[in-house]
Amino acid sequence: MQSNKLSDDVEGNPDRVDPFYQQGKVACVMFTVLLLLSFMVIGIVTGLNFKKSSQEDQTRGLLSDDITPIPFQYNGDRGLCSDGWVLYRNSCYLIMNVYGTWELSKSLCHNSGAHLMVVNSEEELEFISRVVQKRADYWIGLKRDKMGQWSWINGDNYYSNPHFWDENQPSHWDTESCAHLTGSDTVHRKLMHEADCHRQLYHICERKLEKGMR
Repeated sequence: MQSNKLSDDVEGNPDRVDPFYQQGKVACVMFTVLLLLSFMVIGIVTGLNFKKSSQEDQTRGLLSDDITPIPFQYNGDRGLCSDGWVLYRNSCYLIMNVYGTWELSKSLCHNSGAHLMVVNSEEELEFISRVVQKRADYWIGLKRDKMGQWSWINGDNYYSNPHFWDENQPSHWDTESCAHLTGSDTVHRKLMHEADCHRQLYHICERKLEKGMR
């Protein structure tokens, strides 16, 4: 009886709104607003997580098996060197935080118009020790052939340059091996170690400045 009266009232008065219809309309609007707010919150959280992940990746450098060359970011004087390279006297250096064998590292340096680093002085070694990662090992351009003869990659005479081997290094005199700068927490600069040339290490490229640029 009451339902019939409500129906009659609505039909007799077209300006009157059905309360059930009005409540449903309000609920629909509220649901739409909540849905939009949910999408906004999800978007904000996703964006923050992506930004955090990107920052962590940059902080770690390239600590994976990817062989894409990524230079270690050193905020020092690059002088006449290209972006990503650092300057010391008349050479530019590229510190590569990418794992590779000695031969692969040699090729990557060559592709950059450089060669693996040749250590010529204690001052140069101390400079490099300050700009590379402290605990990491880096291939340099020194290799020993099967006859036990060491040679620098740029043709410099091994015996005419100073040597900066660590204690008890080199340890094998009759096997083919390659030299690297080893990481250490106990010394103020890195020292040279020999290792199997197939080990996966970081590396340092060196490129001399042209005479007109010095």
